[in-house]
Amino acid sequence: MNREEVIERLKKELALPLFNGKLEDKTYSEAEYQKIKQDLQRYFEDYVRNVEN
Repeated sequence: MNREEVIERLKKELALPLFNGKLEDKTYSEAEYQKIKQDLQRYFEDYVRNVEN
């Protein structure tokens, strides 16, 4: 996957239609994609949810 494909997939899978992350312009493997997705989810849980509570 290239950078644009990764961003589009994250938008769909995480229901973030306005997401525009800054990613390196390279080819990403499925494992790299899963790591990025996991990191975004962890960031949301650690920082965004803590503000809500």
